[in-house]
Amino acid sequence: MKKEELIMCFPLNLKEDVQVVIDNLKIKDGDIHKRSYNVKINNILLTIPERIYFSEPASGNLTTIQKYILDCIFTKHHDGFIRQKHLRNLLFCTEYWIIPFCFRLLGEYVKDILPDIKVQIDNNIENYLYFISENNEFYNRTKSQMISYWNCYYRKEYPNPKSYIGFQIFSELEKAYNKRININYEYEI
Repeated sequence: MKKEELIMCFPLNLKEDVQVVIDNLKIKDGDIHKRSYNVKINNILLTIPERIYFSEPASGNLTTIQKYILDCIFTKHHDGFIRQKHLRNLLFCTEYWIIPFCFRLLGEYVKDILPDIKVQIDNNIENYLYFISENNEFYNRTKSQMISYWNCYYRKEYPNPKSYIGFQIFSELEKAYNKRININYEYEI
């Protein structure tokens, strides 16, 4: 993925703001991983890289929206501490277009980031439910990844899945989603 392709990570109405952010980034060939994922936002297909490998810029002259764009991009950083730092900047942001960046973190191996994602979801639940309705396959794949990482890294610490925050988050999302579409549902592990 090339630097210019970062524009495809966001809705077209943000193109100018995304370009300002991209212009502030020092990106070399190979700094954006080739592997990416696709999601829909308001029925528009976005392509988001799995990982980035470039340094954070100063964000002093950016608008609030541009800072949110920067934070979204850096939730893809190869360093989990940097991902978490930028997620925390998005905790109370209610823009729908940030959801694919935050949601994807649920399927990663860094469990310490999950409580922050839960805060973001709780502050933005309607957007998450709409995102799930637009991206059911992506939702299921992310959930499967969370389960795989729990099984590999956290099963000894949390032998009962109900005690692991990843399962708790998905259970709450599924209950809220099914309540929204009027299905009486009990999450079973």
